[in-house]
Amino acid sequence: MIHAIEVNITGEWRPDLGWEVTCSWQTLSNDSLQSVRLYNNGQQFMIYRLEKHGPSRSEVFQTPQSYMHIDCAITKDKGKEGRCVMLLEPYQPNVNDFTYTCEVSGERPMFRIEKKDYLVRILVPPSNATLTSQYQDGSSPTRVILNCSSTGLPAPTLKWTVNEHKLDADFSGRVWNATSKLWNVWSYLSYIRNSNAKVLCSPEVNSNNEIIKGIPAEFNSASRYIG
Repeated sequence: MIHAIEVNITGEWRPDLGWEVTCSWQTLSNDSLQSVRLYNNGQQFMIYRLEKHGPSRSEVFQTPQSYMHIDCAITKDKGKEGRCVMLLEPYQPNVNDFTYTCEVSGERPMFRIEKKDYLVRILVPPSNATLTSQYQDGSSPTRVILNCSSTGLPAPTLKWTVNEHKLDADFSGRVWNATSKLWNVWSYLSYIRNSNAKVLCSPEVNSNNEIIKGIPAEFNSASRYIG
């Protein structure tokens, strides 16, 4: 299907910054830009009009939970082509998924309109688990203390298994990292050393009832640690 105005939206997670979503457009050769309207879950929050704002417009929208910066600019005469770039930086971890809509309108007399939706999913899959070990050589039998860590959004859960049998951690914790915009999580497990035991620490995130798993870290008493 050929549209009078072509609109495309792409998005990605940018480490240490947040979500970047770009809406680009291209009108027909005999048309020009009238306006770009941006929506959050169906509610318009910004409009860019070429004849009013000129070749570009930038706005900042702040809430206690997030910082949103919008930068719209034309890249061709009369706004025949251009883009609006949205950067969403979470201040706090309780930001919800939302639908971001970009609606582009051509000029009179036709006022051709095209819009696209993009689901901004507040999800960063868990990073590969990392594992460190400490032997309590003074104990008999020898006890091993393992520390596993990962990052992600929402906060990953760290699951321990020994030879595929589930074990509860001795202690787990998490902290929000305002620089990376991710949860840092860690978990400790203490168990009696067994040369035949294979210990796995597996990170996973639950997002909208979907389980997203990261790459686990393995500890083997014979070979110490396998990343």
